[in-house]
Amino acid sequence: MPALAAPVPALPLDIFRVLAGGVLFFYFLNAWRQASDFSDPDGLIDHRLCARLFPPLRISLFQPGMPGWLFRATYLGACIAAVLVVVGWHPRPAAAFLFAAAVSTYRWNVLAAYLDDCIVHLLCLWLVLLPVGTTLSLPDLLAAGATDWPIATVPGAAPRAFMANMALIYLVAGLYKFSSPMWRGGSAMHAALRMPIARTPHFWTLRHRVPLRVVTWAALILEPLFVLIFVLPAGSAAKWVLVAAAAVFHLGIVATLKIPYSNALMLAALALPLAPEIVSGVAGVAGASGVTAASTASGATALAAAPLTGNAPADAAAIALVSLLAVMSIWQAARSWLRLPRPGQPYSASGWANPVRALLWLFGLFQSYRLFDWVDARNYHVRYEVRSLHQGRSVPVDPRELFPDSMRHLLLQSYLVGNVWLQMEPAKLDAIRQSLLARHARRFARAHPDAGEIEAVAIVQRITPDNLDLTRGEERPLMRFTCTGGDVVMHPHQRITRRAV
Repeated sequence: MPALAAPVPALPLDIFRVLAGGVLFFYFLNAWRQASDFSDPDGLIDHRLCARLFPPLRISLFQPGMPGWLFRATYLGACIAAVLVVVGWHPRPAAAFLFAAAVSTYRWNVLAAYLDDCIVHLLCLWLVLLPVGTTLSLPDLLAAGATDWPIATVPGAAPRAFMANMALIYLVAGLYKFSSPMWRGGSAMHAALRMPIARTPHFWTLRHRVPLRVVTWAALILEPLFVLIFVLPAGSAAKWVLVAAAAVFHLGIVATLKIPYSNALMLAALALPLAPEIVSGVAGVAGASGVTAASTASGATALAAAPLTGNAPADAAAIALVSLLAVMSIWQAARSWLRLPRPGQPYSASGWANPVRALLWLFGLFQSYRLFDWVDARNYHVRYEVRSLHQGRSVPVDPRELFPDSMRHLLLQSYLVGNVWLQMEPAKLDAIRQSLLARHARRFARAHPDAGEIEAVAIVQRITPDNLDLTRGEERPLMRFTCTGGDVVMHPHQRITRRAV
């Protein structure tokens, strides 16, 4: 496959490496910051229960019984590895550690895993497979060997496979949205921005209905077209228009939804299809800065004389990876068209319903590119009311003290109101729900050891096209418990009739 392996510029690959490494640093820094809630044995997730209910989760660096300091040490180690990726010092071995840490993190916190985890561990693997580190490295800078960066090339098989994977994400995510009545009807973005996963869900009201309808339709049309970024010729006006639209698309999601890392990584990946434009621009700057033609020519001659040996195992793995991801997506699409699973359900009730996905899972990958077509089935708005009950009086408590509003916290809370993301049998769901309620109460008691009797209810409603103003809430009792000296006593569940509010 000479055409597939034809050399490509190295500089854009390393621009992606530097940007991706920076994003990964903050991703693992956030994992370290949230370790007490999600990774520690006494956090919000009962990891022993999860491992018992879902045995494949044990394929991980993390195992039940590990002390909390090991998770923090792993996350700090991952931050250091991300810095090594950024500076270009042995970036591929560092990325291999990042991949293992990312896979173990999403499996350990599977109840709170989401799109950021999906893209992060995938991009870590690609940093292992891609020929990165030829340019933009600190060792080269210290050795004054940066003059060859604009003309350096690397074998192109893995980079082309990577671009095919990025194009597949845009294609699958974009086309699936056409199966969503809310996307076709223009209300999907409004619904998403009223969900708790939005940064400012209370800001968006009916006065924004028309502009958000336009934004919804624009995203519906443009996202599948982003595939053309990877095939249009260099300098094409259409290519630049689509790149600008993709930048607005991803930055808009970062600004409005709590999904920053995956969108930042997708933006960083655009450096590869923009390789001709980047190299041309850098060459122009180098010429303007006085780099002599003789030095450039000598560097080019030296590079041309050196054979592009590449890394055959990495190239083969890259091609196999993108091929399996394409087959998985086609298999999933065929089942969706047969209404198995039904439209709007993001995951199959059985992990083995798609054997290619199961195979990828065994090697560490969990991928599903059905992004945001779930809005029809998952369009829940939830507001909590927490009260302290003392001597017949009810005193309001800040709900965030019991139910924090970070993305992972919100995903855990979705199991409390029946908005289930990880499909499971009713008995498993009930066990998970009861465990989450007890552990949320215990977390509250650690911060408020003598708070007395606490009652929590949820105001739940669906964000449908005829309820964008959220006037059809239903009160659902969650739990009642007593905090005394830091200990928690959970009161038996009282069967209270749900009521509209």
